[in-house]
Amino acid sequence: MEVKEVDFSSIPQLSNRDRTFTLENEKFESFQSYISEFKYFEQVIANREQHQVDRSLLHSVLQDQYSQTKNSEKTSNNLAALKEPNTFTVTTAHQPSLLTGPLYYIFKILSAVNLADRLRIAFPSKQFVPVFVIGGEDHDFEEINHCHLYGKKIEWETAAGGPVGELSTSGLDTVLIQVKEILGDKSLALPILEKLSTQLSSIKTYAEFSFRLTHILFDHLGLVILRMNNKKLKSALIPTIKKEIFEQASHHKVTETQESIKEAIGYDAQAHVRDINFFYLSKNARARIEKEGDNYIVKDLNKKWTLEELTTEIHNNPERFSPNVVMRPIYQETILPNLAYIGGGGEIAYWTERKSQFEHFGLPFPMLIRRTSGMIITPASAKQMNTLGLSLNDSFSDEQALTNLMIQNSEHADYHLTTYKEELKAVFDKIAEQVEQIDKSIVSTTKSEATKAEKSIDYLESKLKKAIKQKEEVNLQRIAKLKKNLFPKGLQERHDNILQYISRYGPQLIDELGPHCDPFDKKMKVFFMQ
Repeated sequence: MEVKEVDFSSIPQLSNRDRTFTLENEKFESFQSYISEFKYFEQVIANREQHQVDRSLLHSVLQDQYSQTKNSEKTSNNLAALKEPNTFTVTTAHQPSLLTGPLYYIFKILSAVNLADRLRIAFPSKQFVPVFVIGGEDHDFEEINHCHLYGKKIEWETAAGGPVGELSTSGLDTVLIQVKEILGDKSLALPILEKLSTQLSSIKTYAEFSFRLTHILFDHLGLVILRMNNKKLKSALIPTIKKEIFEQASHHKVTETQESIKEAIGYDAQAHVRDINFFYLSKNARARIEKEGDNYIVKDLNKKWTLEELTTEIHNNPERFSPNVVMRPIYQETILPNLAYIGGGGEIAYWTERKSQFEHFGLPFPMLIRRTSGMIITPASAKQMNTLGLSLNDSFSDEQALTNLMIQNSEHADYHLTTYKEELKAVFDKIAEQVEQIDKSIVSTTKSEATKAEKSIDYLESKLKKAIKQKEEVNLQRIAKLKKNLFPKGLQERHDNILQYISRYGPQLIDELGPHCDPFDKKMKVFFMQ
């Protein structure tokens, strides 16, 4: 495998905000507790040591969640280490996308593992655990019910409703069969799928299913996976739930920060902030809590409480209160002894709106780090790039730009008629001078005829370009195919599933990618496979 790099500034598929945070992080300095650089971790650790979490609770919940799995020595050691006061986490998170969903699910985790390893070397007296938080309380089923393999969309069909993590595993056996058929009998991913199929009968929820697959892929690297839709963990959040619902400070704090970012850097608000940023969970629904007069209501569930009644409900059933995107970071940092959050551009954008909110809830704000971005290029695609004479940077251009480049570099005769247009203009300028001396009223007619002549040349040029394009049709088809392989509906990491590549290169692919996923290296990693 050969690894090349592309600077973020050369990737038009990334948002301006994403590039600014990564390449000009100092512009966000007032909206972070730390500049996103490794050298500041000594300060991050010192500050985090002043704020303890309930490690016994965290360890107890994780022991329950790992009770049905066989763990590597690394994972077992990391689980045990979380009980110790000198242990810290570096965290990333994602919704339980079907079979891990797009590649960035993998790059997020490898970024966290890489950072934890680097911190262990830099601070040998401390312990550092990479943690992956699996979401699952969201109710947007369409967001997580599919993945893409070789351009084919695999969808999980089941009755949806309520938190996606609590859905039954009904229909997932069919998904696994579909995937096996697409990958084929010689697929190197089959052992992973067989292991998952064998475990399926003992798995009760979709969150557990996602946990098992992620564990299969990353257990050997010591990754600790946490599912936070848990009554014991929510009990630790009770003071925060009450503070948010009854004081409603997040709306003001986050909105004020969003306005400051807009004024200082020019970027619009990322997250939609509500007066109350908790949902209420029932078996088949996740609905908004709203204040109506002196009461609190959930319209969709026909529920209504007084302040005292809602306080009792929070204490008795904290697991029914689900944080939205605004409160989820607060929940996460309440539970974990965390130093850094690693996320994609969109996630980092809404985390930068949170600093004053964290201060309000008395929590240390973690370092924000943009995850590694990556792209995997097969030998066939690499060969196509060489055949077409395209550089790696060229490949990030849109298809029309590549078509124009191909035509410009064509071996066929030059179709440009610019020289003749310039000569024609000079001729008409002289004619206009002579006409003006005889009859000024005809000057406008002369200019009109000059414009017509220029358009005629433009027309001829377009015809010549089309003729060359037809002669280059084979290469243009190659360009279209290359773009489809490398940029399927945008960046590959936002579309393709890791099983597509494990199928060909084996599970060890993850180990080969890992050392290159340093999230502080501000360039996209491009992996040319052999």
